[in-house]
Amino acid sequence: MSELLKELETNKEEYGRVKHVKAHDAYYSIPFDSLPLEKNRYTLIWLPACPRAQRVATTVQLLGLTEWIDTIELAPRRLDNWEFSQPFEGHHDLTSLFSERKDAIQPCLYDKQHKSIITNDQYNLSTLFATYWLQASGFDSYPVHKRPTIDRMSGFIFKTINVQIYRAGHEENRVIKKQEETKLAQTFQLLNQHLSDSHFLLGEQLTDADLRLFSSLIRCPIYEKQFNLLCCRLEKYPHLLRYVQELYQLPSLKQTTKLEQIVDTHFRSPHNLQKFGDDYSDETVSSIYRKLLTTK
Repeated sequence: MSELLKELETNKEEYGRVKHVKAHDAYYSIPFDSLPLEKNRYTLIWLPACPRAQRVATTVQLLGLTEWIDTIELAPRRLDNWEFSQPFEGHHDLTSLFSERKDAIQPCLYDKQHKSIITNDQYNLSTLFATYWLQASGFDSYPVHKRPTIDRMSGFIFKTINVQIYRAGHEENRVIKKQEETKLAQTFQLLNQHLSDSHFLLGEQLTDADLRLFSSLIRCPIYEKQFNLLCCRLEKYPHLLRYVQELYQLPSLKQTTKLEQIVDTHFRSPHNLQKFGDDYSDETVSSIYRKLLTTK
């Protein structure tokens, strides 16, 4: 058993309950398990720059749900709100679709029949699709017999990578920032060791946990520059680098990895320019991703 799997077993309750906490915090207009799978009824609203949104959009592709769920992308640059590139159902921005501003979170699922948002449960949407609407496809990203382990792995990724990247990246105190970056580097090293003899996180089957990890790792060149996190240089972790390069070649992942929009949002959107400045506003996809996407 790898050190990573030992960590999941030791802290299984902590990592396993993340999905329940996130579901409790999310907005639902109707229980998801009561929704019928009807063609062209639903729309996934997502921002390509967001790793959580990419994971959900990829799930729609992998499960073969494109005839049931339309997708619409938010524009890459934000002023006060995330806006649609063109009006959607008479709305110009995401906030206007919600009755409470605090609920205006993407990715979210919209019901065209009732003209309302069903849920903004960004953490659980991908597994909800796989749990209740799997009949649309033979691919299963959330197999029943692996769900407890997938949930723990996903909880681990959320707490030690998704949250930790931003904790380290936004820390202004240099000493504390170094400590937080060290924790993040230790997680990368743990994953690198685990993937030295495992094709995917849980063996030879791609699962929802892989989609969560990939969507964060593919943004590491962005985090390295914007957050000044040298530990995000994936060349330091050869097995993680191989993992990202191989997953990027999968059609469903490549299609939803919109590098131009990721770079545009992080380096040229007004809300990020205000926080981080314009040091990298002239960066291009090729300059940032040249090493990461060059396979041997």
